[in-house]
Amino acid sequence: MIKSITAYTYEVDDVKLAVSEILEQLHLEKNLLKNSVGILHCSTYFVDSGVVEALSRALPFRVAGVTTLGSAVHDEISELALTIMVLTSNEVNFSIGLTEPITSRDETVLRNAYENAIATLAGKPALAISYFPLATSQFGAGGDFVVETMSRISDGIPVFGTMPVDNTHDFHEARILCDGKAYYDRFAFILLQGKHLKPRFYLAAVSDENIRKARGVITDARGNLLYSVDNTPILYYLKNTLGLPFDESDPSSVHMIPLLMDFEDGAPPVVRAMNNFNSERVAVCSGELKNGVTLLTGRFNKNIVLETTRNILEKIRKAEPNANGLLIYSCAARYWTLGLDSLAELEIIRDALFEVKTPYLLGYSCGELCPVQTPNGDLTNRMHNYTFIVCAF
Repeated sequence: MIKSITAYTYEVDDVKLAVSEILEQLHLEKNLLKNSVGILHCSTYFVDSGVVEALSRALPFRVAGVTTLGSAVHDEISELALTIMVLTSNEVNFSIGLTEPITSRDETVLRNAYENAIATLAGKPALAISYFPLATSQFGAGGDFVVETMSRISDGIPVFGTMPVDNTHDFHEARILCDGKAYYDRFAFILLQGKHLKPRFYLAAVSDENIRKARGVITDARGNLLYSVDNTPILYYLKNTLGLPFDESDPSSVHMIPLLMDFEDGAPPVVRAMNNFNSERVAVCSGELKNGVTLLTGRFNKNIVLETTRNILEKIRKAEPNANGLLIYSCAARYWTLGLDSLAELEIIRDALFEVKTPYLLGYSCGELCPVQTPNGDLTNRMHNYTFIVCAF
């Protein structure tokens, strides 16, 4: 069994006060069991002010997490807060791994960190809560690299997690957090190992009724660059073949057209975001695409975001009445779509789970890692965009 405890603080400048507020809420002396680990979300201000480092020093266990745009813990929502979830157990063991700087698409760096982390455990992990850097995507070592590599080196354990985000226009301050330090170029992960530990996963992105019926086949994709569909240049395909109205020079317009890859294996389609079109009129996407895979497009707006959030939370409320904790990530694109009503999704989460006793922690994400289930019941690790993901303990 895992026990979950959550806490939060808005205090950025007074480091001692921030730490004391967190410790007072956690009541560690009476709540901690044999093994514990912390999951931390915060805005970048808490890193720069020293709160993250001081809190990590004050806690009697290791901590990993990410910077984010908005957070939620039980009954409390905020765009500017530090939030933490402590997982503690007598039966489940925890181990944190941190890579050396990632400078290329080389799995050796991840493998070394994974082998060091697993060496402290008594058996194969049941889950890897994973936090991967944004900056390393520039040389092909982004979320897809993490999913593929972790799946291979761990013999297929479920990988759940996120990419950090911040409030700068290009996310240059987004960081991975581990034991009080902040990194732009390292991958951190928490391994959970226990004989009876069986995490459950839920996700929602674009509902079926908001997926356009037109289907094409990706004919030229190179990493995260999409050149053509049905042998037609991607920009012409979207604007002329599908007749989609958007301004290719405006990233905010481009970003509102989700691309869905359907592997036709019975699992839900994987959603990809288009970030912009480069000078060659090629779509630059936030994750890798695969040649030969069926491509669909979706509709995305505020109402769709809030509808999918309500639906997935209702499903979780019915399926997880006895869960010991919920770890939740929602794509930052969902947050931006809300415009001036930026707390709307967080308010739905708070209200939907208000009467649920299960502790939960939510952060906004710049890329989501969550397993999907195939018809035969197997889990396949995948990276997503525009997606709301949940891991239940």
